[in-house]
Amino acid sequence: MKKYILTLFTLAIFINAFAQKRTMVSYFKKDMLTENKNDYDYRRVIQETDTPSLYRLFEFYPDNKEKTVATISKFQPKIVYEGIKESYNKKGTLTSKVNFKTGNLFGLCTYYYDDGKLESVFQYDEQDENAKIPEKPRRRWITGIDSLGNQFIKDGNGTFKKASNKNEVEEGNYLNGYKDGIWRGISNNGSYEEIYNNGIFKSGITTLPDGKQITYDKMEVQPVFKGGMAEFYKYLGRNYKYPTEAVKNRISGKLYVTFVVEKDGSLTDLSLKNDLGYGTKEEALRVLNDCPKWSPGKQHGMPVRVKYNIDINLAAQ
Repeated sequence: MKKYILTLFTLAIFINAFAQKRTMVSYFKKDMLTENKNDYDYRRVIQETDTPSLYRLFEFYPDNKEKTVATISKFQPKIVYEGIKESYNKKGTLTSKVNFKTGNLFGLCTYYYDDGKLESVFQYDEQDENAKIPEKPRRRWITGIDSLGNQFIKDGNGTFKKASNKNEVEEGNYLNGYKDGIWRGISNNGSYEEIYNNGIFKSGITTLPDGKQITYDKMEVQPVFKGGMAEFYKYLGRNYKYPTEAVKNRISGKLYVTFVVEKDGSLTDLSLKNDLGYGTKEEALRVLNDCPKWSPGKQHGMPVRVKYNIDINLAAQ
């Protein structure tokens, strides 16, 4: 009798502990939170685990088919993935199985075509923050197979050639998983030739349609506001005028903004994914429209348009 009572008591403790684990459910439309449970692209379920610092994340399409299965260590202010993350298309086919370490891709990451056939395998290495020489890319390409089933990268070695519907072509060799030797490309803006040594970019030269040549020592340069992003947010803070009605109604939250930094550094295609109301959206657009020009982004030595996503935090005083 005593053993029976003890068993029941232990079972009661287990059930009680399990019941106390939190489950959080949220709905998304175009990757933005929505309160409309009848019109959404997917729902996200986050569950506590027996490990205090880890959570299970599940995402489901409206028909309840799995979209994502993963483990995370944080979900605010952004998700930090840990370990294996699996992604599925709407047909229920696995499209990727990747590994994370503290939110960064790490180890073997495998990608599949929508029909489930193998597309690519990459190996992500840890970044050496103390490296005194230019580092190799963290990503090594191990396996590459085209949509027809032809393997062009095997054990990290092979020739890559890509042609897009925008009349863009790029071609070069991979050695031990890294770009190596001479790479050539053609686009509507001209042609380029770049030299890589074991994954490290060395130099490049672009020939424009008029014959003018541009040499460069960085394959890609991100657009930048004068003084950096810290100065950009200072600019927003100084110039954003909190709408009177928003103050009266104590409106707080985040505005999710997208824009394009043009080749001349101006900002265009301004849009907001959400609206907190009371003139907050319109004021954000005004400030961004008045923003000084940025230094434009560059690829292969040529200015390019670059899309940016930012958050504007509003806190009513």
